[in-house]
Amino acid sequence: MPHSPTPQNQTAGADGVVWKDFPQAAILNLVTAEIVRNFPRPLQDDNRRVHAPTLFAALGSVCGFATQTSLLALIQSGLRPEQDMMAHTLAGGRTFLFGEQLNQLLMQGDTALHNPGLWPCLSSPALQKGYSPQDFPDLNAQFACVASRLGTAEEGIPDVATAYRPLIATEDLREAMWVYMEPIFLQNYPDKPGPHGPLPKEFWGAAMNVAAGMLFSTMFNVMDARIAMTIILQSAIFGSKIIET
Repeated sequence: MPHSPTPQNQTAGADGVVWKDFPQAAILNLVTAEIVRNFPRPLQDDNRRVHAPTLFAALGSVCGFATQTSLLALIQSGLRPEQDMMAHTLAGGRTFLFGEQLNQLLMQGDTALHNPGLWPCLSSPALQKGYSPQDFPDLNAQFACVASRLGTAEEGIPDVATAYRPLIATEDLREAMWVYMEPIFLQNYPDKPGPHGPLPKEFWGAAMNVAAGMLFSTMFNVMDARIAMTIILQSAIFGSKIIET
């Protein structure tokens, strides 16, 4: 199964600046850099290696859940309508969140939130590495696959060959990694709080999507981009639908 050394911190520019010239730019840059630096650590084995499919599934699941958190904060503050948002309970009793605006925010982002979306954050570095759009998984097919597996034994499992499946269930990854990521979003540390205070929730999805793209861009030598993108995308879609109880 594919493993890789823990990725090193990577930023979009020599000065580490992704965002600038708006009030939340400094805190967004700080949070994103801390996510990139710290995300792989809980997933390291005794040799400080990371199982790549598990890392990709973890990244995706947290991207999805962070986007859901951002959207619900916007709805609660009256900045977004509830529109098509719907909690749907399946026959087995599990309840998931559905809505086109959730899907749109996750994959295509929102310029008003300085969120480029997960799809551009993955496809842009892949194009820079020489891949073409024909090499990418079909985005609509990713949503259809995740939806078709809800309520089945394959729920939350990325549709890839067995050798590329994560070692930990996607929902368990999301729950475990959220314990590490939420304090970064909140800048809530035991020694002292971050210098800019907490990142407003409406920007959590933006920070996580960009961080995922940065980590993805360091690991093209580990597996084919199409497989890696499939794992991240399907895990993100699933993570965005999880309703925490």
